[in-house]
Amino acid sequence: MIARLQLYSLLVLAFVAGVLGIYFSGVQRGIDKQRSKIDSKRLEAVGKAKEVRDEVESDPYLVDRANQWVRKDK
Repeated sequence: MIARLQLYSLLVLAFVAGVLGIYFSGVQRGIDKQRSKIDSKRLEAVGKAKEVRDEVESDPYLVDRANQWVRKDK
């Protein structure tokens, strides 16, 4: 009788451990997916900023106009 109870308790513990493992793996996958979205948005913003910077620096007229609105470094 006691051996059977021990077996059932081990099965229940194994089941609970499996469910918790699956849950926490899903949580981690969600965190990784969110980080990936944030990284791709940052990369997109950096690329856009570089395009704008390159476009402005290639035109001397725009550089002069932009210098009117930017503070000078001391």
